[in-house]
Amino acid sequence: MAGPSLDGLVSRDLLKWARETSRLDVPAAAKKMNKPEARIRAWEAGEQVPALAQLRQLAKIYKRSIGVFFLEAPPAATEQPADFRRFELSTEHLVSSDLANGIREAEAKRDAALGIYAQLEEEPPAFDLGLAGMLQPEPMAEHLTQKLGITMNDRRAWANDYDALNAWKAAVESLGVLVMQISGVEVSEMRGCSLALFPLPVVILNSTDRPLGRVFTLLHELAHLARAESSLCDVRDEAPRGDREQSIETYCNHVAGAILLPFDHLLQHPAVANARAAEWGADTLATLRRTFWASREAILRRLLMAGKTSQAFYQRMREEYRREHAGDEGDSSAGFASFPRRVVLANGRFLTRLVVDAYDSAVITGSELSRILGTKIDHLPKIVDVLKHREAA
Repeated sequence: MAGPSLDGLVSRDLLKWARETSRLDVPAAAKKMNKPEARIRAWEAGEQVPALAQLRQLAKIYKRSIGVFFLEAPPAATEQPADFRRFELSTEHLVSSDLANGIREAEAKRDAALGIYAQLEEEPPAFDLGLAGMLQPEPMAEHLTQKLGITMNDRRAWANDYDALNAWKAAVESLGVLVMQISGVEVSEMRGCSLALFPLPVVILNSTDRPLGRVFTLLHELAHLARAESSLCDVRDEAPRGDREQSIETYCNHVAGAILLPFDHLLQHPAVANARAAEWGADTLATLRRTFWASREAILRRLLMAGKTSQAFYQRMREEYRREHAGDEGDSSAGFASFPRRVVLANGRFLTRLVVDAYDSAVITGSELSRILGTKIDHLPKIVDVLKHREAA
C-alpha cells in the first residue's frame, strides 16, 4: 500500500543540501540508496518526489532528521570554533563522508546530552583545567596527570592494552569530556578529533587504530582541549602543515608522551638507569611498554628527548615500525564485539550512562534513547550489562 503523497511538501533544495553536506556525490548516494543515479537527480531537480520510506532512508544515509527535508531553508550550521583545523597526512581533498557525518553525529549527541541536563535542571560537569594550556609541555603534562589521577601503581594492575585504554578513557571522561569512537574512517585520514565546545567538549577516536595508539591520541586531543582549541589530527610530527599548526601538533604530541612516560619514572626504571648503549633491544622496549603501556615509538621518542638514544637509531626504528605495520588493518577486535558493546564503544560510557539514567528516570522516551545512542530499545538490558563491567568496553 502506497504511503501519503509528499508532493509539494519536500524541498528539493534541502535534498541536495543534505547530500552535499554529507560529502556524498550523486553516484555515492545512489549506491547507498540502491537506486539509479537518475532517480537521485530527479528528486533534487523536483521532477519526482521520494516516498516517505525513501525519505526515511535518505535521512539515515545523510545522518539528518527526516524533518529537515520539510524546512523552507537549511538549518543554521553549528558554528565551529575559529581555530578548527584539518591536519592531514598528505592530501588536500575534503574529509570523507563517513568522517563528516561522524563529526556531525558527535555534535548532535553532545547537544542531546546538554538537553538532558537541562531537563534534569542540573549543570553539566565543568571542564576546568585552569591555565593548563598556557604551560610548557612538561609542566602541562604534570598538571594533566594530576587531574587525570592515574598513577604508576594503577598501571601495574593493568593486564593488557585494553585495560590501559579503558582506564585512560574513564579518566578523561571524569574531567567532563565526551569520549566517542568512529568507525569506517581510515587512520591515515583521522586518528583523533577534538571539539572544543564547552561544557561537554568531545574527543573522537578512530576505532580501527590500535589500543595504545588510541591512548596516545586521546591524551593528544586532551592537550588540544586544555588549550581550548578544536582539532582534526593525524598526530604525526612529520605530516605536512604550516609552521603554526606544526608547532601546535608537536606541542600536543610532547604533552601526550610526557603523560605516558614521565621522565622521573622513565629515567629511574632499572632498564634505563643502568643503560649505556644508545640502541635499545626488543626485549627492553617490550619491558618498558608493559610498564608504561605506551608504544615502542613513543618510548623511543622520550628516550631520544632524554639523550638516551640517538636520532639515527630513533629514525631507523620508526621506519621499521612503519614497515611492520604497513597494510595492517589495525585493531580488528571491534568487528567481533557484540552490538551492545559497540554501542557503548561508539558513544562512550559517559554519554551512554547519562542517556540510560535519563530513560530510567522518565526524562527521555525510549525513542529518544534509540535516536541518541543509535540502537533499538530491545538492546537496553545488554547495554546496561556492558556498563556494569569495565573490561567489556
